[in-house]
Amino acid sequence: MNNKILTKRLIKDTSKTHWLQKPAVTIIIALLGLALVLVVMTRNIAKYENHLATGDTVLLALAPVDPRGFMQGDYMTLSYALERDVFAALNRDPGSYPTNEDGYVIVALDNNKVAQFVHLAANQPKNLATNEMAIHYRIRNGAMQLATNAFFFQEGHGEAFEAAEYGLFRVNDKGEPLLTNLVNDDFAVISPKND
Repeated sequence: MNNKILTKRLIKDTSKTHWLQKPAVTIIIALLGLALVLVVMTRNIAKYENHLATGDTVLLALAPVDPRGFMQGDYMTLSYALERDVFAALNRDPGSYPTNEDGYVIVALDNNKVAQFVHLAANQPKNLATNEMAIHYRIRNGAMQLATNAFFFQEGHGEAFEAAEYGLFRVNDKGEPLLTNLVNDDFAVISPKND
């Protein structure tokens, strides 16, 4: 008798599924999650497209390094001559000791839009000369991040990018630089020929 009651209870308990465990609810939650991811991605893409369209153009002198990555394909590790100027103005050697600091490097643009160091500012200045621009920098653990540290390109095009002298950036109103192309010493955008 007890076995029959216990069996009935087990059958009743298993037939009642919590509403979160129903397949329709699971599908709806998955679709809502996917929609949220798509909205966030679309918003980020629109932000970068706006940055590219409205940002001010500046060329930063490069100090390129090794043009090949084993797992990532062909790329060029980038360093900027402006970084040395910032460390010199801070009276520090790059990588000398861990430090965390944020600020703005004020640059003057010449006729070719090449940035030349002027001075540092703790906050983004409001009144700059017409040929000046503020670029945000960060120092973390003794390493500076002024802009992206890598430029990826199609495999086999490394030789064309060896001529890179400048990075072509678009800088938004927050002072954030976004790399668009690499430029040679004749101030021409490098566009490798497709074979």
